[in-house]
This record gives sequence, C-alpha cells and structure tokens, in this order.
Amino acid sequence: MNNFVNKHIRWVFVLPTFLFMVVMLAVPILMTFAFSLNDWNLLMGTGMSFNFGKNYLEVLASKEFWQSLGVTFYYTVLSTLAEMLLGLSIALVLNKRFRGKNVVKTIVLLPYMMAPVAVGLMWMLFYEPSSGLLNYVFTSVGLPRSSFVSAKQTVIPAIAAVETWQMTPMVVIVCLAGLSSLPTDPMEAARVDGATPVQTFFQVTLPLLTQTLFSIGLLRFIDVFKSFDLIYAMTKGGPANASRTLNLFAYETAFSYYKFGLSSTMLMLLFVIVLLLSVVVMKFQRKLVEYYGG
Repeated sequence: MNNFVNKHIRWVFVLPTFLFMVVMLAVPILMTFAFSLNDWNLLMGTGMSFNFGKNYLEVLASKEFWQSLGVTFYYTVLSTLAEMLLGLSIALVLNKRFRGKNVVKTIVLLPYMMAPVAVGLMWMLFYEPSSGLLNYVFTSVGLPRSSFVSAKQTVIPAIAAVETWQMTPMVVIVCLAGLSSLPTDPMEAARVDGATPVQTFFQVTLPLLTQTLFSIGLLRFIDVFKSFDLIYAMTKGGPANASRTLNLFAYETAFSYYKFGLSSTMLMLLFVIVLLLSVVVMKFQRKLVEYYGG
C-alpha cells in the first residue's frame, strides 16, 4: 500500500494544474469549434442552428479571408525576422563587459513594459504626416513627407516597426540568457586556433545558440501571428483593409456584422494554422540541433 501511494502521490499534486489547463484551454477551443459548426447571427435575432460545416466552405471560398491571411503572414514574417535580428545583435553587445551596462539594459527593456495600445497611440503621433517627429526629421534632411500608416504600401512595415520596437526586448532577454549559459571552452579553442570574432560567432556561438533562437523565434512568430491590440489601436485594419489581419477580420465579422458562427470558424482555422506551423518548426529545429550536435 505504501509503495502504491509513494509511486502515485505525484499525480495528486499534478492533477489540479492539469484540470486547470483543461478548463482554461480545452474548453474554450471546444466551444469555439462548436460555434463554428453553427449559423449564429445575433443581428437576425435567431438562435444557433447546425449547418454541417457550411461555415468552413464559406470562409475558405472568401477572397477577404485569403487577403487577411496574406496580410497576417506578411506582418508576422516581417516583424519576427526584424525582432530576431535586432534582438540577437543587441544581446551580443550587452553580453560584453562595459561601463553603464545595467543602465543600458534597463533602457532597452522599457518598451517591453508598456501597454500595446499606449504604444500604438504614441507611435501614431510619431507617424503623424503634418507634425509628427519622423516627418520632421525627413523634411530636415530634404526628404519628402510620408503618410506611413495611411498608405497601403507602407502601413504593414510601419506597424511592424512598432511591433519590433516594443517586443525586441523579449528576444534580447532570452538571447542574453542563452549566451550566458554557453560553455566557454569552444570559444577559447576557436580563439587559440586563430579564428576571427566573426568566424567564432558563425561557427561556434550560433550553432550552440540554435535551440534558444528557434524557441524564442517560434514564440514570437505565434505571438505576432495572433496580434490584435497594436494593429487595432493604430489602424483598425485600414487603409482599405491593407492591415486587416485574420484576427481583426474575425473581430469585425463578430462585432460589426454579428456573424459569430463565421467568426468562430476563422478563429478555428487560425488555431489550426498556428498549430501546424508550430509542429513544422519544432521538427525542423530538432533536425537542426541534431545536425549541429546539440
């Protein structure tokens, strides 16, 4: 009896957390899936009626859905790449010893501590065509003014720049932790062999940091892919739906047209896309780590 208790007592402590995860994750997903299989239009004043997956056919046949999905991928890839490159570069600098290092770390982390809506409104003032600081700098050096968030060609890069400014500190934190945990022997051996700092980085540091980079890269990709608050605060999907991501399209469908069934369908498709991308990236990460001897 005592052996049985000792063997299974750990499950007693794990069970509350497991049940909490089931309630907080599985239940909302199952409810959204159930809603996606029904016609549910509050504007018509009718209840839910099962439609045998008709919503999925309607959404997949919609040009607006594919346009929003394309905008989502464009915004996600642009933001994630910028955050990873900038975050790793800053982490490499902060990993060195210099005076005022702690002060610089604090300054770098400040954007990450701000609310996305506040950041969006602040940058809207920064981008303002007539009196914004960025256009003032442009005119000071002889460049023409630009309507960054009012033009279809520049709105996504403009919002991606704000996303990068705010969330790069998260990448910096993780990369710094990864750099500080790397063994020093391979770096010292590379220096003894006459490797330059650039060669040491690409041939020693980067391979050892692969798992860390893929982990934070995947987290940032998922987070940006489902981004809503920053884009909504800055453009609400405009101009002419040029910045309307899939999350914004689902929100608009639910709360502007009251088609909650279609909105739930979009969210389920978003969930499936993120899940599939995560699986692919994790498999690629595993192979890459094995290739580098991780």
